Amino acid sequence: MCPASDSHVGRVVEAIESYLSAHPGAADSELGIAEWWLPTEGVDADPRDVAAALDWLVAHARVERQTLPDGRVIFRVARETSQGDH
Repeated sequence: MCPASDSHVGRVVEAIESYLSAHPGAADSELGIAEWWLPTEGVDADPRDVAAALDWLVAHARVERQTLPDGRVIFRVARETSQGDH
């Protein structure tokens, strides 16, 4: 399922998924997720844990990474438009 739920990364994964379940249109940067999404879910995480959680969510097609024209990267719920692996 997700990284061990007793690990901090697992808790971050669960918090991100919970936030996106409540706010399906949300999209934000790694920093924005750490500063705005996670505190509303009662989670405080260091940047490495947030990055690891987002990598896991992207690899499992639950979240998608989008690079904006200015080079910033945001994350949002994965769209179900493609059915390929990754």
